[in-house]
Amino acid sequence: MNRVEQMQQIQTNALELFRKKNIDYGDAFAKYGVIGVLMRIEDKIQRSLSITKNGVNLVNDEGIRDTLLDLHNYAAMALMLLDE
Repeated sequence: MNRVEQMQQIQTNALELFRKKNIDYGDAFAKYGVIGVLMRIEDKIQRSLSITKNGVNLVNDEGIRDTLLDLHNYAAMALMLLDE
C-alpha cells in the first residue's frame, strides 16, 4: 500500500468514526465554534503526549491511534466551521 492509499484508509476510518459520533452527539461541536473545537484539539494533544510519554492509557478503549483519529476529525470540524 502506497502513501496515498494509506491516507485514503485513514480518512475512511476517520469518516466512519465521525459518522458514529455524529449520531450520538449531532452538531454539538459547533456549539462553541472554532474556539471550542480548538480546545478539544488541545485536550487530545495533551492526551497523546501523556500516552506516549508515560505509556499510560487510563481510558482502556482509546489508544494513541484513536486519539490521533480524533485529532484528524477535530481539525476537519474546525475547517467546516471556518468554511461556513
